Amino acid sequence: MDFRTTILPHRDRLYRLALGITMHTGEAEDVVQETMIRAWERRAEWPMIKNMGGWLALICRNLALDSRKRQAHTAFSLIEAPTDDTGRIEARDTLAYIKRLSAALPPPQDEIFRLRDIEGLSYRDIAQQLAISEDQVRVYLHRARAKIREQIVNKT
Repeated sequence: MDFRTTILPHRDRLYRLALGITMHTGEAEDVVQETMIRAWERRAEWPMIKNMGGWLALICRNLALDSRKRQAHTAFSLIEAPTDDTGRIEARDTLAYIKRLSAALPPPQDEIFRLRDIEGLSYRDIAQQLAISEDQVRVYLHRARAKIREQIVNKT
Protein backbone atom coordinates (compact mmCIF):
# COMPACT_ATOMS: atom_id res chain seq x y z
CA MET A 1 0.00 0.00 0.00
CA ASP A 2 1.33 3.40 -0.90
CA PHE A 3 0.06 6.93 -0.40
CA ARG A 4 -0.59 7.60 -4.09
CA THR A 5 -2.91 4.63 -4.59
CA THR A 6 -4.38 4.32 -1.10
CA ILE A 7 -5.02 7.88 0.08
CA LEU A 8 -4.88 10.32 -2.86
CA PRO A 9 -7.89 8.88 -4.73
CA HIS A 10 -10.09 10.10 -1.84
CA ARG A 11 -8.85 13.70 -2.01
CA ASP A 12 -11.74 15.18 -4.04
CA ARG A 13 -14.43 13.56 -1.90
CA LEU A 14 -12.67 14.75 1.26
CA TYR A 15 -12.51 18.27 -0.15
CA ARG A 16 -16.26 18.28 -0.84
CA LEU A 17 -16.90 17.03 2.68
CA ALA A 18 -14.65 19.67 4.25
CA LEU A 19 -16.12 22.43 2.08
CA GLY A 20 -19.63 21.44 3.06
CA ILE A 21 -18.73 21.82 6.72
CA THR A 22 -16.40 24.83 6.71
CA MET A 23 -18.11 26.70 3.84
CA HIS A 24 -14.74 28.24 2.95
CA THR A 25 -12.44 26.99 0.18
CA GLY A 26 -9.19 27.88 1.93
CA GLU A 27 -10.23 26.19 5.17
CA ALA A 28 -11.43 23.12 3.25
CA GLU A 29 -8.06 22.83 1.50
CA ASP A 30 -6.26 23.11 4.85
CA VAL A 31 -8.52 20.45 6.36
CA VAL A 32 -7.83 18.04 3.50
CA GLN A 33 -4.09 18.65 3.77
CA GLU A 34 -4.20 17.99 7.52
CA THR A 35 -6.26 14.85 6.87
CA MET A 36 -3.60 13.60 4.46
CA ILE A 37 -0.85 14.34 7.00
CA ARG A 38 -2.69 12.49 9.75
CA ALA A 39 -3.31 9.54 7.46
CA TRP A 40 0.37 9.42 6.55
CA GLU A 41 1.40 9.56 10.21
CA ARG A 42 -0.84 6.54 10.87
CA ARG A 43 0.25 4.55 7.81
CA ALA A 44 1.18 1.57 9.97
CA GLU A 45 -2.57 1.10 10.59
CA TRP A 46 -3.53 1.04 6.88
CA PRO A 47 -3.47 -2.76 6.46
CA MET A 48 -5.97 -3.12 9.33
CA ILE A 49 -8.43 -0.57 7.94
CA LYS A 50 -11.27 -2.20 6.03
CA ASN A 51 -12.92 1.02 4.78
CA MET A 52 -10.19 3.52 3.93
CA GLY A 53 -12.67 6.09 2.55
CA GLY A 54 -14.78 5.97 5.70
CA TRP A 55 -11.72 6.25 7.94
CA LEU A 56 -10.43 9.25 6.00
CA ALA A 57 -13.89 10.86 5.99
CA LEU A 58 -14.07 10.54 9.78
CA ILE A 59 -10.69 12.24 10.20
CA CYS A 60 -11.66 14.94 7.71
CA ARG A 61 -15.06 15.53 9.31
CA ASN A 62 -13.58 15.93 12.78
CA LEU A 63 -10.91 18.32 11.54
CA ALA A 64 -13.48 20.34 9.58
CA LEU A 65 -15.76 20.62 12.62
CA ASP A 66 -12.82 21.78 14.72
CA SER A 67 -11.99 24.35 12.06
CA ARG A 68 -15.57 25.54 11.94
CA LYS A 69 -15.66 25.93 15.72
CA ARG A 70 -12.50 28.05 15.56
CA GLN A 71 -14.04 30.17 12.78
CA ALA A 72 -17.25 30.68 14.76
CA HIS A 73 -15.32 31.60 17.90
CA THR A 74 -13.22 34.09 15.97
CA ALA A 75 -16.24 35.50 14.14
CA PHE A 76 -18.27 36.01 17.28
CA SER A 77 -15.36 37.57 19.13
CA LEU A 78 -15.65 40.39 16.57
CA ILE A 79 -19.06 41.24 17.96
CA GLU A 80 -17.68 41.87 21.43
CA ALA A 81 -14.46 43.63 20.42
CA PRO A 82 -14.85 47.25 19.31
CA THR A 83 -12.81 48.18 16.25
CA ASP A 84 -12.44 51.00 13.75
CA ASP A 85 -11.85 48.70 10.79
CA THR A 86 -14.78 48.93 8.34
CA GLY A 87 -14.65 45.24 7.42
CA ARG A 88 -14.82 44.19 11.06
CA ILE A 89 -17.68 46.55 11.71
CA GLU A 90 -19.63 45.12 8.78
CA ALA A 91 -18.88 41.56 9.93
CA ARG A 92 -19.94 42.44 13.46
CA ASP A 93 -23.17 43.99 12.21
CA THR A 94 -23.94 40.98 10.00
CA LEU A 95 -23.29 38.52 12.79
CA ALA A 96 -25.34 40.56 15.23
CA TYR A 97 -28.19 40.63 12.71
CA ILE A 98 -28.06 36.85 12.23
CA LYS A 99 -27.97 36.36 16.00
CA ARG A 100 -31.09 38.53 16.35
CA LEU A 101 -32.83 36.55 13.61
CA SER A 102 -31.91 33.22 15.20
CA ALA A 103 -33.03 34.43 18.64
CA ALA A 104 -36.47 35.14 17.15
CA LEU A 105 -36.86 31.55 15.92
CA PRO A 106 -39.28 29.30 17.79
CA PRO A 107 -37.85 26.66 20.11
CA PRO A 108 -36.11 24.32 19.44
CA GLN A 109 -35.15 25.80 16.05
CA ASP A 110 -33.26 28.64 17.72
CA GLU A 111 -31.16 26.30 19.82
CA ILE A 112 -30.52 23.84 17.01
CA PHE A 113 -29.46 26.65 14.66
CA ARG A 114 -27.06 28.01 17.30
CA LEU A 115 -25.63 24.58 18.14
CA ARG A 116 -25.10 23.57 14.51
CA ASP A 117 -24.30 26.75 12.60
CA ILE A 118 -22.60 28.78 15.30
CA GLU A 119 -21.02 26.23 17.61
CA GLY A 120 -20.44 23.59 14.92
CA LEU A 121 -21.83 20.58 16.79
CA SER A 122 -22.63 17.46 14.81
CA TYR A 123 -26.20 16.32 14.20
CA ARG A 124 -25.58 13.37 16.51
CA ASP A 125 -24.31 15.58 19.34
CA ILE A 126 -27.28 17.93 19.00
CA ALA A 127 -29.72 15.02 18.95
CA GLN A 128 -28.20 13.56 22.10
CA GLN A 129 -28.11 16.93 23.85
CA LEU A 130 -31.77 17.68 23.06
CA ALA A 131 -32.99 14.07 23.33
CA ILE A 132 -34.47 14.04 19.82
CA SER A 133 -33.64 12.07 16.66
CA GLU A 134 -31.00 13.18 14.16
CA ASP A 135 -33.72 13.35 11.51
CA GLN A 136 -35.68 15.77 13.68
CA VAL A 137 -32.54 17.88 14.13
CA ARG A 138 -32.22 18.08 10.34
CA VAL A 139 -35.88 19.06 9.94
CA TYR A 140 -35.70 21.81 12.57
CA LEU A 141 -32.41 23.08 11.18
CA HIS A 142 -33.81 23.19 7.64
CA ARG A 143 -36.81 25.19 8.86
CA ALA A 144 -34.61 27.55 10.87
CA ARG A 145 -32.29 28.23 7.95
CA ALA A 146 -35.26 28.79 5.63
CA LYS A 147 -36.79 31.34 8.02
CA ILE A 148 -33.50 33.18 8.42
CA ARG A 149 -32.92 33.16 4.66
CA GLU A 150 -36.45 34.50 4.13
CA GLN A 151 -35.85 37.32 6.62
CA ILE A 152 -32.58 38.27 4.94
CA VAL A 153 -34.13 38.27 1.47
CA ASN A 154 -37.11 40.34 2.65
CA LYS A 155 -34.77 42.89 4.24
CA THR A 156 -32.95 43.63 0.97
